[in-house]
Amino acid sequence: MTDQEVKVGIVSCSGEDLCEGTISRLATRRVLETLRPGRTVTICLPLFLAGDEQEQRFARYFPTITVDGCAKVCARRGTESLSGPVSAAVIVPEVLGESAQLSGEKSTKSLPQGDQEAVNVVAEHIARLVDEILAASGVAAPEAGNGDTGCECGKSAPAGDVLVDGKKVSVIGLPLVFQQLREAGLEPDELSGERLLQAVRVYHGIAPSEEGEWRLALLQGYRDYCEHNTAPG
Repeated sequence: MTDQEVKVGIVSCSGEDLCEGTISRLATRRVLETLRPGRTVTICLPLFLAGDEQEQRFARYFPTITVDGCAKVCARRGTESLSGPVSAAVIVPEVLGESAQLSGEKSTKSLPQGDQEAVNVVAEHIARLVDEILAASGVAAPEAGNGDTGCECGKSAPAGDVLVDGKKVSVIGLPLVFQQLREAGLEPDELSGERLLQAVRVYHGIAPSEEGEWRLALLQGYRDYCEHNTAPG
């Protein structure tokens, strides 16, 4: 493998219900776009969840870092369950320490200065891990600058809403998961409901007692999607 072929994949937490989840995603983007462009790529989370072989193959054979916003480590668990052990795992609260005072803000557009500083701390931590992984592969640490950051949908994946027990829940990348399954010819039946549940719960903490409601909600969402989107071919 040549110097230019070695890249580190980064899989970020998709949780939108925690400030730390927002920090995870923003820190990942900072590494991809500013700190280590050209040496890092973002794995396309929706396609990864839906079983896309190219995305899972990258995480299986190339160094990968997961970035989680809480101790549930959904990103790490999901990546390792589908593609094997990761090279490094970042948990935002552990990086920031107990003294960190976050605002609790979840929107990426209105983070206060303190949260923005937390993003920088986490991003620098990820960048150091990237350098360590590259060094172990015999690759010199890159300089900051512009470069290819990989899959665009992983940076700004569209969200889809489903009604779980009467409550609207937003799931990042759900429209792309629906699209992937529709293109694979999967009909909206009990089998697809279980497939959807398995895909979504990899990165979204779903308690066993909630699985029935989630399965029904995802299946209804997929059924609505199929009614408005003609199957290919």
